[in-house]
Amino acid sequence: MVDRWIQFGTRVLILGLLAGGMLARAQGTTGQTAQTASSSWEPKRLSDGQPDIQGVWTTDYYGMGCLTNPTNGDVNCVPPPGPRPAPGTANAGGPPDPDAKGRTPGQRGDGNPPSIVNATLEQSSPVQNSTSQPAVRRRRSRNAPSRIIDTPNHDIPYKPEALAHQQDLFAHYYTPARYGDIDPQQRCWPLGPVRQFTWHDVQIEQFPGYVVMLFEGAEQYRIIYLDNRPHIGDDLKLWFGDSRGHWEGTTLVVDTTNNNAKGRLSRAGDFSSDRVNYTERFKFTDANHFQYEAVFDDPSVYTRPWTFGFSEHRGFFGGDGGVPTGPQTAESQAKYENWEEACQEGLIPGGNDIPGLPPNPPANDKN
Repeated sequence: MVDRWIQFGTRVLILGLLAGGMLARAQGTTGQTAQTASSSWEPKRLSDGQPDIQGVWTTDYYGMGCLTNPTNGDVNCVPPPGPRPAPGTANAGGPPDPDAKGRTPGQRGDGNPPSIVNATLEQSSPVQNSTSQPAVRRRRSRNAPSRIIDTPNHDIPYKPEALAHQQDLFAHYYTPARYGDIDPQQRCWPLGPVRQFTWHDVQIEQFPGYVVMLFEGAEQYRIIYLDNRPHIGDDLKLWFGDSRGHWEGTTLVVDTTNNNAKGRLSRAGDFSSDRVNYTERFKFTDANHFQYEAVFDDPSVYTRPWTFGFSEHRGFFGGDGGVPTGPQTAESQAKYENWEEACQEGLIPGGNDIPGLPPNPPANDKN
């Protein structure tokens, strides 16, 4: 009789665990995407013990014009249909006065919550150019979760003087008055290790002792060392910083220092200083999904640490009808080829020229 009660209790416990797992998977992780989050997932291991995460990954929501609504096609950071920043408006001394409708040009509004309920995954729809041309697919902007996931208003907690600088960069996006106003992306410069994720896809390759990330955007790459070597000296600053990583189960934890802070975080002027330190976590929930989180710690710019986060999934390159978790994904990944993106500053004549300034920025002009 005792054995029967033990068997019955074991069955109840197993059923309860299964139900709890099903509920967790139904609810998703951060609310950005309904991902399969199974703690029992056991990945394939490489020769050095790393979980095999190799392949091509893409973000659920493209866009970097505005962190508080990433898919917003413009660089405004106010909820649609908010105004563009007033061209040439300098906000270093404080924001401009509201317009007749009470809206302040160049000002950010509260960001979308990370668990926004009406968010829709980035999709593309076929558009027929003509009867003789094949259909092409164009992306459509959607309302999307804020990439700042742990602040009360879902926005970056700037210090007052830092907010004034961000607003000044924001207001001069369309009409730069100095070379430092030009977004580094427009100069075909690297975007930094975090923002680079939001521009095109990333191909991850692994080798004993390190991870390599090959970004489609502007042909950038990043190396994350997995050994105990110390960080480089404080006087050396790099576009992608200096990264040291280790695995905690199926989560890759990376400590990044020595960033030159030239890459910015969005086209809306978001930034950190060269003293920023951030801890990144690549949380792989199964073979086809991971949640990316980067905690920014920079007391010279922010009032508190904050987290930049978004969801990624394996890319599908096999044509219409494919899904990231479908049986065709492995075949489509094998067919993937990282093409050259010949991004060069000055492709458009006068594109980065500023009236009244020499065509090349002086040596002491800092971004």
